[in-house]
Amino acid sequence: MNVTLAIGIIFLVGAAGGKLARYVKLPSVTGNLLAGVLLGPSAFGLITGDVLYEMAPINDLALGVIALSIGAELHWGTIRKLAKDSAKIFMVEAMLTLLLVFGFLYFFGIPFRYALIFGVISIATAPGAIIACIRETPTKGDFSRVLLAVVALDNLFAITLFGVVISFMQVGAAAAEASGFDAVIVATHGIGISLLLGVLAGSFLVATSQWAKSDKRILVSVLGVVLVTVGVSNQWDTQALLSAIVAGALYANFSKKPQRISRALFSVEDPILLAFLTLAGVKLDLSVLPAVGQIGAIYILARFAAKLIGSRVGASLTAFPLSWKHNLGRALTPQAGVAIGLAIIAEQKAIFEPDSIMPVVLAAVVVFELIGPIMVRKALCDVDKCG
Repeated sequence: MNVTLAIGIIFLVGAAGGKLARYVKLPSVTGNLLAGVLLGPSAFGLITGDVLYEMAPINDLALGVIALSIGAELHWGTIRKLAKDSAKIFMVEAMLTLLLVFGFLYFFGIPFRYALIFGVISIATAPGAIIACIRETPTKGDFSRVLLAVVALDNLFAITLFGVVISFMQVGAAAAEASGFDAVIVATHGIGISLLLGVLAGSFLVATSQWAKSDKRILVSVLGVVLVTVGVSNQWDTQALLSAIVAGALYANFSKKPQRISRALFSVEDPILLAFLTLAGVKLDLSVLPAVGQIGAIYILARFAAKLIGSRVGASLTAFPLSWKHNLGRALTPQAGVAIGLAIIAEQKAIFEPDSIMPVVLAAVVVFELIGPIMVRKALCDVDKCG
């Protein structure tokens, strides 16, 4: 099957899946994912691995747009009153997720380095499914902003901690006499480049937003910046998500017209998200579920419990409404692209055996991507109903 035909099928089948999901009172995200599963190796196998590889730029564009949108929501003037409380929730939830997943896996006999890297990866949260649910079920008040802030912090922390942990592991494996300072240099190098790319991309958007005469004109610049930022990040093996979030946040806080990105992206975000989520479904191979056994079950259950408990405990330290405290954890359950990306990077390192991390993460992604959007939708509806 050629790529053009595959893209057309992705759009049509994904849209049909979303429509059917809404008809049975499910989030359209779930329909997009299930439509993708039907097209992928778990069902009819219409979209093969070779075609998926050729459609990688769609994923890159979608992840970049999603990350930029999250960053653009982090306007300091808007979230200032929420920032301290959002940080409390993030700190408790992220640390508990790390400790619980690591602790249970290590207790059940998983080697220390594997348990630790699984713990780090478990922090990551899927922004695409959450943003799609927010677009479909907007909430009153600032609940969605708090949710997106915690999602952004989760992913930034997971990416940063992953880089530090991997660097220390590699230095330790290379030479026992190597200093911890060497690991810090290696870890901060990639993070520093990602931050610099984000600053450059955000600065370019700030400048061009002043010159563009309309939102349609700036859309070209936005999409171009996203593709260049993600492309350079891939070329230099740095974190594109981190760069795009930084670019969006810098634009939102230093532009005189901070809403222009959101308005410009509004007309293209839906089809981009639809393609991204349907492709995510294509990649979900349900055959990995029984293969991962005890390790996968522990990872899934520990992460799920940690997200729920950690968010509830963290939110109890805030003055947020009770409905927020009850629902934040459920809204943080999806996991997808960031976790898979980190797992791929980990397995490329000599310190890990091939196919030792990815099957577990893929199994978790299957579970969390199928049940996660339903839980996000339920959380958003509960908050909206409770006011």
